[in-house]
Amino acid sequence: MVLSGALCFRMKDSALKVLYLHNNQLLAGGLHAGKVIKGEEISVVPNRSLDARLSPVILGVQGGSKCLSCGMEQEPTLKLEPVNIMELYLDAKESKSFTFYRRDMGLTSSFESAAYPGWFLCTVPEADQPVRLAQIPDNAAGDAPIMDFYFQQCD
Repeated sequence: MVLSGALCFRMKDSALKVLYLHNNQLLAGGLHAGKVIKGEEISVVPNRSLDARLSPVILGVQGGSKCLSCGMEQEPTLKLEPVNIMELYLDAKESKSFTFYRRDMGLTSSFESAAYPGWFLCTVPEADQPVRLAQIPDNAAGDAPIMDFYFQQCD
């Protein structure tokens, strides 16, 4: 089965901060200028060129006109790249830098970079900070990155 369009989800981290777009950056927070933020609609498609048992997904924003990428440098850097999510979905060529393996753990999910194994999408405890990539820390101190997200389909 081939999708005709991306699926729509909203994401919150496990501290209930919503993901939202501000100045072309994906941030996690709750209030902006005193208003409650609804959260960005995240477009999602599977990566059909990778093993489906690993739940490879491509995540986009702004109706899928920009996609999250880990870049291809030595260290991963989370970026929003102006690539159409459906082109990545339909194109059979490798799009590993745009792919995350979704792992469900009860009510939450984690998203591991396909291009950089061991690096996960995360937020930090402070509000209104960029979503980034991090490795699982050895000791889970109070300032440890938050790697678990509620991943709910849009209404």
